[in-house]
Amino acid sequence: MRLPRQLEAMARLLTYILCHRPDEFGLALSEEGFVPVKILLQALAGEPGWGFVRRRHLEEIAALSQPRVLEIQEDRIRGLIPGPARLRGPVAAPPALLYYAIPSKAHARVWEEGLKAPSGQELLLAATPELAQRLGKRRGAVILVTVQARAAAREGVVFQGYGESLFLAAAVPRESLQLAAPEVSEPAKPAKPKSLPGTVVMDLPQFFREAARVKGKFKGDAAWKTGARAARKKKREP
Repeated sequence: MRLPRQLEAMARLLTYILCHRPDEFGLALSEEGFVPVKILLQALAGEPGWGFVRRRHLEEIAALSQPRVLEIQEDRIRGLIPGPARLRGPVAAPPALLYYAIPSKAHARVWEEGLKAPSGQELLLAATPELAQRLGKRRGAVILVTVQARAAAREGVVFQGYGESLFLAAAVPRESLQLAAPEVSEPAKPAKPKSLPGTVVMDLPQFFREAARVKGKFKGDAAWKTGARAARKKKREP
C-alpha cells in the first residue's frame, strides 16, 4: 500500500534517522534499536519543516506501510528496514574531554550528584562543545558541562563510541565534571499576614511598649498624690 505523499516523505526521513544516522540527530538507540518516541519527536521538532510531526503520524506510518518500516512498542519506536543502525563500538581510551549540556533546573542536582542518565537511557556525550550545545538545545539544555573523560575512565566509567563524534555512558561522577557553581538564591522573607476588610491589624510589640509606658506614668501620678496628701495632713497636725 502506497502511503500519502506527506507520510511517504516522513517515512524516508525516519528510515534515515533510525536505520542509518541517529547520531546526526542526537539520538542514542538501545541495543535493540529502540528510542523513546518523545525523544524522537523532540529531534524532529528541531529540524526545519518537521516540527508538526506528532505521535499519530508515526502510528499511521507503522500501520499503513507495506512492508512495515516502523515498529512502535508502547513509548518506544525503531526502524525495521533495513534495520536499526548499529553505531556502538568499544573505546580503548576516550578523548581527554567530552561535553554535555544540561537544563538550568538540573544545575544544582548535577553539581551535587554528577551526571546520571534517565531510566532506560544513556548519556550522549559530544566530542566538541558546539555539538553538545546543539544537541542540548533540543532538550532545553543551556548549561555546558565538561567531562574529564579519561580521568573518569580510570575511575571505572565505561564509555562506548557512537558514530563519529559521540560517546555513551550510563553516569559520570561529580569528581570528573567541570561546571560553574549554581547561584544560591537568598531565602524569601516571610510574608506579612493579610488583613480582612474592616479589621484592624495591631502591632503587638508596639502595643506592649506603650502599655508599659502608660503604666509607669500612672505609677508616678499615684506617688505624687500620696506625697501631697501626706504634706496636707502634716500641716493640719497641731
